[in-house]
Amino acid sequence: MLHPVASAPYFHVGGPEPTGPLYTHWLIDPAIAVLIMLMTAGYFAAIGPLNRRKPGSENRPVSNAQIRWFLAGQVLLLVSLGPPLDDWSYYFFSSAHMVQHLLLMFAVVPCWIKGTPPWLIQPLVRTKVGRVVFNILPKALPGFLLATMIIVLWHFPAFYNLTLQNQFIHALQHAFFILAGFLFFWPIMSTVPESPQLSPLMKCLYLFLQTLPSGAVGAFIVYAAPGLYPHYANATQRPFGLSVAEDQVLGGAIMWVGMNAVFLTMITVIFLKYAAEEEAKDRAAIKAGTLKQRIAPVKDPTGAHTG
Repeated sequence: MLHPVASAPYFHVGGPEPTGPLYTHWLIDPAIAVLIMLMTAGYFAAIGPLNRRKPGSENRPVSNAQIRWFLAGQVLLLVSLGPPLDDWSYYFFSSAHMVQHLLLMFAVVPCWIKGTPPWLIQPLVRTKVGRVVFNILPKALPGFLLATMIIVLWHFPAFYNLTLQNQFIHALQHAFFILAGFLFFWPIMSTVPESPQLSPLMKCLYLFLQTLPSGAVGAFIVYAAPGLYPHYANATQRPFGLSVAEDQVLGGAIMWVGMNAVFLTMITVIFLKYAAEEEAKDRAAIKAGTLKQRIAPVKDPTGAHTG
């Protein structure tokens, strides 16, 4: 009999269901652990010794805030792909799988973007391939369509169930969701002038359009007959008393209501910030106009200038 370390966490497929109070093995997939360590080491090497070896390193600063954002992304990646969430999402709950996907797209990716210094991205953006990756693909319409296709296709029962039967396909699915997160966020969070962000009002329209496919997919999952993803119906345990039908409705609601709540919150924040900036500009213009009137020379009735 294989030890749980050898059988369960490294390849979920075929491994025994976790037991215990929280239904988790509390062991991270070694491949995930190595990936996170290599990414973190590569980041610090790029902003540290590799940066200092090149001339002009003083023009390539890295702030503490950027480092904190990147490390937050790494922690969230660990939370997304580690226990207990990863065990729940594979063995028991489609709703946990949904949370896992949302964390990858809407938490990990933005942290990476905020945490990566622009000077580290700019050499890539200026290449032919980089122009496609950072300029052409993520722009509003292509980014919207590609991200939507990724989200919709991977939630079709045939593709979704395949990920739970094949570890490689499962990892590929997660990689595609990270790509979807990049395609979604880059047009509204770009940090380099070579690939400018959308205007504030276009960001609001872009985010509103994103509510349509997420709402459609979420509603489809909520109203589908129980057992849409039969893998979870085969579980021998129902942790926390959550039935297959309840779990499916919860998963669909997380996508339908949860994602749209995020989109609408972002729209509100962006629009209020835009409105405040426009109001500040108007006030400054009025103040400047008043000041000009005050210091403008006053004409004497006889035609002579005074003041």
